[in-house]
Amino acid sequence: EALRALGRADVAVLVIDAVEGLTAQDAHVAGYVVEEGKGLVIAVNKWDLLEEKTDRTFDQYTTWIRNEVPFLDFAPIISISAKTGQRVGRVLEAAVDIWGERRRRIGTGELNRLLADSTDRFPPPIVRGRRPKLFYATQAAVAPPTFVFFASDAGSVHFSYRRYLENCLRSAYGFVGSPILLKFVK
Repeated sequence: EALRALGRADVAVLVIDAVEGLTAQDAHVAGYVVEEGKGLVIAVNKWDLLEEKTDRTFDQYTTWIRNEVPFLDFAPIISISAKTGQRVGRVLEAAVDIWGERRRRIGTGELNRLLADSTDRFPPPIVRGRRPKLFYATQAAVAPPTFVFFASDAGSVHFSYRRYLENCLRSAYGFVGSPILLKFVK
């Protein structure tokens, strides 16, 4: 049912039981959210049932989730209690914000200035004796934000460098709660 609904959604809310923790099924559904390019809010429900909470409990819980599913590092995490209504409104507010983030468009000139700064600061690593050259980039689509990078040897741009460029885009423009698609072409 969740997977069918995901096809119609723009932003998904992954509800995790705070007492039970992140399950394999939760991670599996989250994987589908990312594959489909949907926005995501992680709601940790039953926060009121956790005993012996301190002012650091939420930060520790967030760190644990980020370690368990590092591919969801773009998604905001909100602790809620459906029973008491605590912070439930923040989930909807986050979903609306993410909806807007997914539709953000970056101009080609601005994007290429970021690309130049990023490659100057940290050039692509050498692969098979050659360093790939990134010529320019453009945003091809929104929802999810999709960027096309034109490169001399597009297939040799290492995964870690792709991740670096994604982090540069997030640092400069946000895209909170939305996966970003990067395509490299010749």
